[in-house]
Amino acid sequence: MSGPGDPGDPLVRLTAEDDREELRYSRADLAGLTPTERLPSLGHAVLFFLMMVPLLVGAQYLAIVTAQRMHVFGHRALAAYVELAGSDARLGLPAQAFAYLLVAGCGAWLFRWIWQRPALEGLHWHVGVAARRAGWLVGIGLVCGLGNGVAGALLPMPKDPPILLDMMHSEAGAWMMLLFGITFAPALEETAFRGFLLPGFVHAFDWLVRKGDMRARTRKWVGLPVSIVLTSLPFAFMHAPQVSHAWGPLLLIGMVSVVLCVVRLALDSLAASMLVHAAYNLTLFAGILVETGGFRHLERLAG
Repeated sequence: MSGPGDPGDPLVRLTAEDDREELRYSRADLAGLTPTERLPSLGHAVLFFLMMVPLLVGAQYLAIVTAQRMHVFGHRALAAYVELAGSDARLGLPAQAFAYLLVAGCGAWLFRWIWQRPALEGLHWHVGVAARRAGWLVGIGLVCGLGNGVAGALLPMPKDPPILLDMMHSEAGAWMMLLFGITFAPALEETAFRGFLLPGFVHAFDWLVRKGDMRARTRKWVGLPVSIVLTSLPFAFMHAPQVSHAWGPLLLIGMVSVVLCVVRLALDSLAASMLVHAAYNLTLFAGILVETGGFRHLERLAG
């Protein structure tokens, strides 16, 4: 008969197995990580957003001022150009594209200097991983888009969201929105949220484990889900103006963000989540493309 503390006691065996599993998680997930694998930190994420926001605002304003001075859309006051940029993709998107390129260039230079390695390496770009699974990743994006279309029929959705109204100004603007939505938009959004913010939260929990303030098992089952939620909430609310702040589409966007976060963490590839994001956005535009006959009959979007 085994007594308390006896190696044959089932409780003792379970405790020992749990400790071995905990040790395995700690060694595999944390202790063996190289400095590159621990990038970026939460501090790096904060720095990126502090750099990104003023650059986006300033660069877009500079682009709009330039367009106004060149009379691209006729002789109008600067205030009229600013208002036009918010509703006409032919002005707004080139300004955004310029701002995104500026953020990318400054970010690449800044973090290469901080990390002493290429920025894409620190962000775990890993394009080879995405290339080998491209078919599956595109499929995931398409399924998310189709699933949102079905779910959207069951949830309260805005009748005429601003993003839809913006497409009605011109055929050229609609095509620009489609191209922007599968290139610049997923590139910057994934870099900001899945490239910096998500790993920053995850590595903050890693730091707590290394300090001994958190068990590795807690990091896995609590830290990772919390990191995904903290990343997905601001990602969804960032899109609120495009969908009239309606909770239905915001919920769906948040769910898509969860999928993107899981892909990024599971494959350790920013390129992978970016590909899923681009395919998802393409699905959203595909229905409009068909409905309007290749954007030739945008009046069909009215009502």
